[in-house]
Amino acid sequence: MHNTIIEIDSKQFIKNLQTIRKQINNLKFCLPVKANAYGHGLVGMCLIAEPYIDYFAVACLEEGQKLRQNGIVKPILVFGGFSEEEIPDLITQNLEITISSHYKAQLVIKVDTGMNRIGVRLENAMKLIHEILNTKELNLIGVYSHFASSDSIDQGFSLMQLKNFTKLVQDIKSINPNIICHLANSGGIINYPDSYFDMVRPGILAYGYLPIQPIHNQFKEIKPCFSLKSKVIYFKVVAKNQIISYNQSYITKKDTRVVTIPIGYGDGYRRMLTNIGEVLIRGNKYKVAGIICMDMFMVDIGNSESYVGDEVILIGKQNEEEITLESIAQKCNTIINEILVGFNERIPRVYF
Repeated sequence: MHNTIIEIDSKQFIKNLQTIRKQINNLKFCLPVKANAYGHGLVGMCLIAEPYIDYFAVACLEEGQKLRQNGIVKPILVFGGFSEEEIPDLITQNLEITISSHYKAQLVIKVDTGMNRIGVRLENAMKLIHEILNTKELNLIGVYSHFASSDSIDQGFSLMQLKNFTKLVQDIKSINPNIICHLANSGGIINYPDSYFDMVRPGILAYGYLPIQPIHNQFKEIKPCFSLKSKVIYFKVVAKNQIISYNQSYITKKDTRVVTIPIGYGDGYRRMLTNIGEVLIRGNKYKVAGIICMDMFMVDIGNSESYVGDEVILIGKQNEEEITLESIAQKCNTIINEILVGFNERIPRVYF
């Protein structure tokens, strides 16, 4: 067992799902679980979530296969593109496929309303829909698009996307009212209730993070369910003017105590946190000392006490102190999503 673990609070995760469910009433709930369920652990999170949601969404065939192999029976939508060789496995695993042209044989259409990532052009959408509806080998399950900036204060572009998709939905429903239409991601759920249509796809919101602060407090129960914990594996007393880690980036200012933590950039703990990252030990906050190594890093605890085996919190709470994922993302000049998905599977996920 790795001395470092990711702890998932299953109760809080379920509360997040229930809070979203209350907001959307009886609409369908699609939970994106791509990128190892945003770093939380693909299979573990899906087994917890399955009773509370209607759909899962993954990025690729491999993720969908892994869920089917582990007993997940709910519908699974594959967001990403695919090669021709993958089509047989996508079909045999009963995965719903996103397409952007009539060339590929699949189940679900995606429409590009402005993000220009993948998706059929808006002006060509109805033509493709008619082609698929008239092809007896294909079954059109749903049509969807994706907000490009639903977490932005400037709502102009999102409102344009919503307007375009709403018109398309009206045309689709006039042909077949049972086709599932969906647009709302996490920001859409908070900011644009008119974007809910038949189903919503809250990614980061389901895991406990608000991409933008809501005007009302209907999401106050949503909180992170992710904690990153480790242990002190080495303790030493280091004299004044000694170098800690590589390249002399940290030199002790006095005789001090230094502990070693068994996690590094090889696990996904960013090297950018060198000398600025923080941890909690015995309820006190300390900074990373020296360059973060591939498998470990050091912390200067001054005159404080610590022993081998002491719990170390890298993300989460300890006593009255807390290190938030938002603070780490800010230090790394990135978004919380990128930090989360960076923690690889060398770190065990523990669900309680």
